[in-house]
Amino acid sequence: MSWLDSILGRTKPLKSNLDHLFGMSTAEITLETEFSLKPTGGAAICFRPVSSGQFADLQREIDALLQASTKDSPLTWSSSTDNYGYQWITVHAAEYANLVATIHMVSRELEDSGFGEQLLASVFQFRGDDRANVYWLYNYKRGTFYPFVPDRNQTRNNALELKLSSLLRGELNMETELPKWYAQWGIPLDS
Repeated sequence: MSWLDSILGRTKPLKSNLDHLFGMSTAEITLETEFSLKPTGGAAICFRPVSSGQFADLQREIDALLQASTKDSPLTWSSSTDNYGYQWITVHAAEYANLVATIHMVSRELEDSGFGEQLLASVFQFRGDDRANVYWLYNYKRGTFYPFVPDRNQTRNNALELKLSSLLRGELNMETELPKWYAQWGIPLDS
């Protein structure tokens, strides 16, 4: 941070550590044993696309990597754009470890190609016995995880979110500032 940033009160954004995504592999076991939450086999990565030839080439490379990944372990993926112009790559895999590794691979490809600033969030979907969705989000801008438990009518189950975060505080790099637990309505994993 420069001295001018200090005077103006600007802070340098936290750098994400993409290897934190692998924490979801062990968190999955805790979520299943402690809360009876099972992974749905779905995850997604959200990023802001850029209108450039280099970014278009990168998207083709990511598609090729995803296609090659299907040879090792069955997975499907799709791409969509939300109402805010963010692009989502949604991945479904039978093996949870493969799902986490695929999200990491796409994130790494974007970051290594110079588009790390475009990354917004990764989302991992779980479902409880009551069929309610529980999401774990990784915020790339903060390098932290937090739970998102939507209820009906676009409200949140804050009590469950706090309970889940306290349970996984030792396993995941948890976001400590609750106002930074952004709601992600309309996640393309909703079913």
